[in-house]
Amino acid sequence: MNQLVGIIGSGLIGIDPFDSKSWSGISKRFFLECQSQDILSRAFGVEVSKPVKYLLALKNFSSDRRKLIRQYYMDPCYLNALTELIRKQLTEEDMKSDILQIGGMYDVPTLVKKRTKCYSYNDGNFASSVNTRYFPKGISTSKIDNTLRYERDVNHGLDMIFTMSEYLRVSFINDYDIPPERVVSIGAGINLDRLPDCAEQKDYTNGNILFIGVDFARKGGFELVKAFKVVRERIPAATLHIVGPRNRIAGVSDLAGVVWHGYLDKYKAGDMAKLNSLFLNASLFVMPSLYEPFGIAPLEALAYEIPCVVSNAWALPEIVPENVCGRLVPPGNWEEMAEVLIPLLKDPSMLERFGKAGRMHVENTFTWENVVVRLKAVLTGLGERQNILLPRPKQTPLNLPLSGETSKLLP
Repeated sequence: MNQLVGIIGSGLIGIDPFDSKSWSGISKRFFLECQSQDILSRAFGVEVSKPVKYLLALKNFSSDRRKLIRQYYMDPCYLNALTELIRKQLTEEDMKSDILQIGGMYDVPTLVKKRTKCYSYNDGNFASSVNTRYFPKGISTSKIDNTLRYERDVNHGLDMIFTMSEYLRVSFINDYDIPPERVVSIGAGINLDRLPDCAEQKDYTNGNILFIGVDFARKGGFELVKAFKVVRERIPAATLHIVGPRNRIAGVSDLAGVVWHGYLDKYKAGDMAKLNSLFLNASLFVMPSLYEPFGIAPLEALAYEIPCVVSNAWALPEIVPENVCGRLVPPGNWEEMAEVLIPLLKDPSMLERFGKAGRMHVENTFTWENVVVRLKAVLTGLGERQNILLPRPKQTPLNLPLSGETSKLLP
């Protein structure tokens, strides 16, 4: 097989392939493992200039910050600008390697024009994000359709699409009409330098619940707080530790039983020590996301032998198999979440069983070494497509705008 030239870019993902913060830390570990297994020729990243960012922000301005950000990243001018920047960086020497782009925000297949093979690696896609209640309101159907068409064109130009989950693999097949043999789920790894050492006698009786999410709303933080109020009435000793949001949230950070830790940077020694302590002392991890492309945080919790309660949508059921490593709840349903949390917290033996199974689940499946081994097996043609993750259960349909393109996404 040829070596790979890796490409990353945009404010969403990051510009430096080996920066610890690019793509939530995924980029660095993925490309370093590709280097370790000697399949990476080089990797580079792109982002538009500050003046272009400013003009695009003005063009897509909205008082709704989520709508502004979403429209900014959907703008064809932005997508084309990223593609043009990649064109300027590609060399004739790169054409001796295969190209692997992260995501579908740039049209590398058109740039290489079949001079070499082109692949992508994805944690999500636009079709799966538009099919959620968290997608911003008020974005025109024409803009949605244009973005879907752009991604469809890019995806059809790729020789192979690699996904982190079987859920996403199915989305590429059904939502973009990609032939099944050209989409392969290779999984993902945890964003830790190594699997953590676990406490010899982990305490599952302390009632410590851990939530991690910078985007508090999207990660289901407000719904968790509502559920926690009910939990606290039934289990007064229960404590909710919140990590992620940079600013305190009125009515949340001062709530009885809530310990507010704010933003902790895992790449700073002091903050990582605090995170490590929180993981070691948590008896349950909860992340009831309203939308989640993949979900690295639950994997990290499982690596620490912490059972998880997550949403029963997207890739999360593959990460946290129901009644094996934890429990699943419908997105946005805080009442049902409370009814799941209470019996779990009252049953330390079940928490321990789920926690130990979760650690084994991570060791067997979710390491970057395994991911790149699977990638190499496909690229060398030595292995057939492997659905190494558990199939997702039937999920409740979420909100979906209707238009010419988006109507194709309906069940």
